[in-house]
Amino acid sequence: MKSGFRTMFLRDGKGQPIGCLAIGLTSKQKIVKYQVSVLNPIDRFDRKIARLMSLGRLVEAPFTAALSNEAEVSMHQISRDVMMHLASNNEVPSRASRAARRWLKSKGSK
Repeated sequence: MKSGFRTMFLRDGKGQPIGCLAIGLTSKQKIVKYQVSVLNPIDRFDRKIARLMSLGRLVEAPFTAALSNEAEVSMHQISRDVMMHLASNNEVPSRASRAARRWLKSKGSK
């Protein structure tokens, strides 16, 4: 796995983007750092702003999630592990947790 950042958009039940998830990747650790930005329902979604906010929060105050114990971890597995942590994270807006649970359900994860 290469070091760096990955972003992906969180979506509501209609498939519309409601936030952005930023994941910080490191090459040797078995943990991954992440952070989210979530749209205020009265605002219009802007992908660029959502991405910048989640990346800024990742630098300032990241959450950490443990990666699976597999020898070679794929990007999908990293996304799954982060979504599992996000789905149960009480420190994020509930819309972010719901979006994570929706993503896990759509990918066939429990």
